[in-house]
Amino acid sequence: MIIKKHNRSTGASAEEIATAYLKRKGFTILERNFRNRFGEIDIIACEKGVLVFVEVKAKVGDQFGSPEEMISPGKLAKVRRMATVYMDGQEQQCRIDVIAVVLDEEGKISRLTHYENVY
Repeated sequence: MIIKKHNRSTGASAEEIATAYLKRKGFTILERNFRNRFGEIDIIACEKGVLVFVEVKAKVGDQFGSPEEMISPGKLAKVRRMATVYMDGQEQQCRIDVIAVVLDEEGKISRLTHYENVY
């Protein structure tokens, strides 16, 4: 149970960090933690008229692999299905981004990498 709570708080911290990062880059945050029958999208934002669905992955340290390694083609396909439901037939340019965050033991950012248009 402690690991799950730790993972949840790491994920929540990373989502806060990613949201602040996107705002500094000029994105408008539309929704966070959007849920539907396919799962959850961490952040839905808009950048220059483009709807952006953002998956945030985080790790404490990188001794057991990077956050990027946790992104699979299946996970991206799941985000795509959720995005399709969110758009509900609307015609709008969109993309899927990934933000990978590595935190140190104190919860401070060691690395943040933003991958645009990954799927």
